[in-house]
Amino acid sequence: MLGGVTVYGLSVVAFAASPSFRLSLGLMSIVGLAHVSSYALVQTVIQTYSPSAFRGRTMAIFHMSTVVMTLGSMLAGTLAALVGARWALASMGATGALLTVMIGVALPQARRIR
Repeated sequence: MLGGVTVYGLSVVAFAASPSFRLSLGLMSIVGLAHVSSYALVQTVIQTYSPSAFRGRTMAIFHMSTVVMTLGSMLAGTLAALVGARWALASMGATGALLTVMIGVALPQARRIR
């Protein structure tokens, strides 16, 4: 799960730096695969470790993440207006990958979730 999110962030950075259309298409395929696989794994882990009595509430909170994505999109748009789309995309991807690695280091028990 953490690896998938890290690959997602790093492939976004590589996409932002890509000078080639064909390479960009390949990188976006990797971005899509990493996103779908990590999202599915996160949902599986949440449902597996949630007590049955709280599973509905847990999933409702998980799906409220669309609000966070909207705020992130607003931040990305503002950043793109200030420094350009390529730099905004690269910085958001690098920040996501870095935060995921930091979570993996700071919370070693997160790496052991199976």
